[in-house]
Amino acid sequence: MKKKASQQNLSGFAKFCSAQENKARLSLILAAVIVVGTVGSVCAASIARKSDVLIPSENVELYAAQNFLAQAAIESGNEETVDVIDVSDLVDETPETNPTTGNIKRGGLTGEHVVNTSDLKSLSDEDLVKAIVSGNAGVIAKKDIVIDQSQDTKPVHHGSEAKAPTPTNSPSPVPSDVPTPAMQPITVIDYELGIDVSGHNGEINWSKVKASGISFAFIRCGGRGWGEAGNCYEDTLFSTNIKNAKAAGIKVGVYFFSQAKTAYEALEEASLTLAKLNGMSLDLPVVMDWETETYYRTWKLGAEDLKNCITAYCSTIAQNGYTPMVYLDGSNINRLGSYFGEVFSKYKLWYAYPYAVYADGSWYKTGDTVPPRSYSYAYWQYSWHGKVSGIPREVDLDLRILGKTTLGVPEINLPSKEITTEVGQSIDPLGGVTATTSQDNKVTSGITYTITDSSRQTVSLETAQQTAGNYIITYAYTDSFRGKVTTTATWTVTEATPPPTASGEGDATTTPAAGGEGTDTPSITPSAGGEDTPEPTGSETTASSSEETTGNNSGDNNDNSSGSNTDNSNNENNSGNNT
Repeated sequence: MKKKASQQNLSGFAKFCSAQENKARLSLILAAVIVVGTVGSVCAASIARKSDVLIPSENVELYAAQNFLAQAAIESGNEETVDVIDVSDLVDETPETNPTTGNIKRGGLTGEHVVNTSDLKSLSDEDLVKAIVSGNAGVIAKKDIVIDQSQDTKPVHHGSEAKAPTPTNSPSPVPSDVPTPAMQPITVIDYELGIDVSGHNGEINWSKVKASGISFAFIRCGGRGWGEAGNCYEDTLFSTNIKNAKAAGIKVGVYFFSQAKTAYEALEEASLTLAKLNGMSLDLPVVMDWETETYYRTWKLGAEDLKNCITAYCSTIAQNGYTPMVYLDGSNINRLGSYFGEVFSKYKLWYAYPYAVYADGSWYKTGDTVPPRSYSYAYWQYSWHGKVSGIPREVDLDLRILGKTTLGVPEINLPSKEITTEVGQSIDPLGGVTATTSQDNKVTSGITYTITDSSRQTVSLETAQQTAGNYIITYAYTDSFRGKVTTTATWTVTEATPPPTASGEGDATTTPAAGGEGTDTPSITPSAGGEDTPEPTGSETTASSSEETTGNNSGDNNDNSSGSNTDNSNNENNSGNNT
């Protein structure tokens, strides 16, 4: 800043300076520059103590020389205006309002206070991280970031896919002839299914993606090359993908493929991310996707350096109004070592740990195992080989952890476990039958049955109704989350009772036996259709005509041994269910 020198009491050195003409003053300036080499560090230390502000090391001589000359001018009584650096100017606590993102704190080490970004580069990682965390580093202008699109080569996932552990709450194996394993209620996670995509996935039909059951997507905005040059690049399909995903009703987040080795590179990556976002609203976090492999530029990065990179990126993102998150696989979580707690006490974790069971492109289903860990993670990347309608190439599959819920034991509810009819009587095996889902909903759809005779041969409903014998009706229902359950009912079909011979109105007749003695036979009231209908044995079981049964069981009169209830009025709906 500019300050006007004022007259001070003259010291001996100042008197000497004041006695000189302009030529002598020039000699003094030259001498001062030489002296700086020995006193510069002391002056810099004094300045730093005064302001408690970090001074870039490569500019120590410049600051010390300017202050030295300014002080000499003051003591000499020179009334000219001179440049005096007040290091308090390096910290600007005034928020700068950005109309696209709201109030954003701009750092004092950028903008009008710094000639170029070399001042930021000159700081140690530790000092730069302190400046970033305190809000004094701001963001780097996009024009000052080297953009090299040739660096956008498709990264390949490395490492073997893990084998999913056996769930501890799964039922024990049972003999195959037992229709339904014994179940107990289980606790499972609530979740949403998602993907992460980049320009390498090709052009995407986001409406088809949404219709297939995908709820969210992380979309790449850019990255850094994994080669030694390590320049940044932009994802050329970012704007298209995020616009169309939002239009399709998919929740969106953003990620940057990071190859940062220093806090400055991480700040660069965060700055480019923010430039690409340009203040747009997001549903999900902004992610630092830090990856490495034996031939990547980041391969040998140590624990503290990685911690500094993560802090620099995530803190910058947070200061600009977004929720930061870090993507790491197991080996790089271990790379953080003792810094793990420091990092993930502040930032969410997206855990990359694919299971081999999903290598065929299949999706996670309720009840599937998730990685058991002592630490929490908000998202889980569970496959690198997903197949999703609307995406022409394989895509990464992800799970968003929403919480936990308890699933009960699904069951089939019968009005009666025993049915008795006479030959020729019609029944509706599904009449009054319901199922209770694992989420405690009552449904009538999706229930099927088969009928077997005493020799365990499958027979049709029509055959059983016309043939005396003992039958088993086996009911089945497949729960969306717990699988198939079954139950059975017994069905006895007896020979029809001969119709009575009328000897008087409403009276039963007595037919003489061969020996001449009479035997009493109870009367049976004929049914409206002319058939004898006994009282039903079940509390809610009712008989119906063949025509009525045909209307309720479309396959009954075609010798089809199974039927299904087609009432779809109570279909289940769960946000995490694959559709």
